[in-house]
Amino acid sequence: MEDFLLNNYSVITKSVELIAAVFGTLYLKKNKNSVLKIFVYYLWLTFFVELIGEYSEIMQNNYDYSWYISFKNSVFCTNSWLYNIYSYLAIGMIGIFYSNMMSTKTSKIIIRTVIITYSLFVLIFFTITDAFFTSSLPYDMIFGTIIICIYVILYFIELMRNDEILEFYKLPSFYVSIGLLMWYICVMPLFIYDGYFKAINTNFIKFRYLLLLIINIFTYLCFAFGFWYALYSNKR
Repeated sequence: MEDFLLNNYSVITKSVELIAAVFGTLYLKKNKNSVLKIFVYYLWLTFFVELIGEYSEIMQNNYDYSWYISFKNSVFCTNSWLYNIYSYLAIGMIGIFYSNMMSTKTSKIIIRTVIITYSLFVLIFFTITDAFFTSSLPYDMIFGTIIICIYVILYFIELMRNDEILEFYKLPSFYVSIGLLMWYICVMPLFIYDGYFKAINTNFIKFRYLLLLIINIFTYLCFAFGFWYALYSNKR
């Protein structure tokens, strides 16, 4: 079972991402004015970025084509630039999603301030360094976890002030928040100890991939379940 999961890591991950995006799209068809629209866009963005990002694996080969050699020798050889853009867009899109659900001006201001501050930091860092095509933002996962925690905490405060708290289990946004919070909290330690991610540490490599896969499966199926259960509840 372990070998099956490791050998099919990429396929399984993209499958659950696609499932979540499809269920989100089906939900939007029944709720066209839903605030969840921006989050569903984020899910599709995640799926396509993961799909496109696979090109870096092809760069490990040695094909004798002039265009391939030129591309391999360019700054686009690795997919760091793609994921740097994705990380920035993800924080912004999720922030807009939560901001749209806030009814208090204070909460909206906090979220917008977080987005602007993060955007400025990203812009300044990649402007004064040459890291955009070679590495990610330093402590990116820590920053991301803190930001997502702020979003989710504000959402739960908003939920407790609202009558919707009585039927919170029918809200897709509740499952989205649980999934996001669990993903960032569980994944952050894996990236903090990324220094141990070396070829000689085969046990750590297997543990890292398996845990990340399990977290991805839980997170995206949690999103999918939230959309499905909301549709199911509305039919009753």
